[in-house]
Amino acid sequence: MINKIKKVIFKSISREFLIINVISFVILILGISATLNIIMNDTNNPQNIVNASNDIYANVNRYVQSTNPEVQSYINNLAQQDNLKIVIADTSGHIIFKSSEVEGNYVDLNNIKSLILHTTPRPGDTVYQVYNLNISGIKYMLVTWKITGLYHNIFKYMSMLVIPIILSLGIVYLLSYRKTKYVKYICNGIVKISHENLNYRLEKRGYDELGTLADEINHMSLNLNNMISREQSVQKFKNDLITNISHDLRTPLTSLIGYLYLMNDKNVSIEDKEVYGKKSIERAEKLKVLIENLFEYSKLESGQISPEICTVNIIEIIEQIIGELSIMAKKSQINFVKKYNISELNLKVDPYLMSRVFQNILSNAIKYSVKNSSVYIDIISNKNSTIISFENVSNNNLSSEDMDRIFERFYMGDKSRNSHKNNSGLGLAIVKNIVDLHDGEVWAKNNGNIFTICVKLKNEKIMV
Repeated sequence: MINKIKKVIFKSISREFLIINVISFVILILGISATLNIIMNDTNNPQNIVNASNDIYANVNRYVQSTNPEVQSYINNLAQQDNLKIVIADTSGHIIFKSSEVEGNYVDLNNIKSLILHTTPRPGDTVYQVYNLNISGIKYMLVTWKITGLYHNIFKYMSMLVIPIILSLGIVYLLSYRKTKYVKYICNGIVKISHENLNYRLEKRGYDELGTLADEINHMSLNLNNMISREQSVQKFKNDLITNISHDLRTPLTSLIGYLYLMNDKNVSIEDKEVYGKKSIERAEKLKVLIENLFEYSKLESGQISPEICTVNIIEIIEQIIGELSIMAKKSQINFVKKYNISELNLKVDPYLMSRVFQNILSNAIKYSVKNSSVYIDIISNKNSTIISFENVSNNNLSSEDMDRIFERFYMGDKSRNSHKNNSGLGLAIVKNIVDLHDGEVWAKNNGNIFTICVKLKNEKIMV
């Protein structure tokens, strides 16, 4: 809940400054109002002394109608209530009634009137007020006075007024400083990233535009790093491809050229020419397989092939590939054994690419199986996935390193270059690329001379 509120309030810098300015304005208004209220309620304030004196005069003029002794008590109460000194004197200055704090029996009315007319009260001065009274038809003078507040009261008022101003400015400054500091932090981060430190990451602070900017810079840095890594990988792939192509093409091409020269030699018998012709066709077929595999693998590796997913019966595809390779298997004295007993299993795959997967795996099984042995095909399917396994008795003694690298391009090709078999070293690499396109898995395992390749496909819909 708190995070949601923060996201709403601090989602925009302009909104943050607006909210801070409103808060600062409220603090300032409250501070000024409180200060003015205290000043207005300060009984030592000259104007408040005058106002209190006016109230006393109004009360005395209304309720004092005679000079009986009860007036003294009333005067004392008024003086205590407003904390002023009060006297009622005749026109000559002789005091008739006075509050308890007043000393003496005489007031200099002329001097007091002169002070009122010619001086402006300052902090620490006495504020006098003189009023005419008529009691029982006789004229009297009402005099009130009080000492105003000292200088420390002014400082108190000023400090009370300055505090909210400083607090308001401090809040605005702190927000501005925090944002400015974060902007400098982002700028320094951009400098580091521009100096090819693409692994540097900015810390996201807050939910406003600056936080979004830092987040987007991190995404940009990550994307640039991935792009550079991909470019380096593609460049390495091209270099490896050129190196391996030159090696793989040179051997069968040299042999083909040699056999063609021998066929054109007049001293070679017709029987030998027929042999050389068959050898030339074998080398040409090997070149064809190699070039086709190189072309297909380069397209898969560069992402130029997108699977065309549709619902197909995977059993029909496997049966079709078994039928196509049956002649090749018979020549190699290999038998296909189907361990599954289902006739229909619908999966969402690209039928052409999946045919290529099964063709490459079974072709490898035929080439590298012991003669007079069998290749076992089995299918295990559940609610979530289907695993198709191909098992054969291998004539190769594969090490643990071989098993780890068997799906790498050209890895098995290194062992096949001296072999008579048509192998480009790309068959299983193509298998892995196609299975990856289907969001599936492929792996190999070896138990003695029993070699098994498993392909796992999802039974759910594949998003492409």
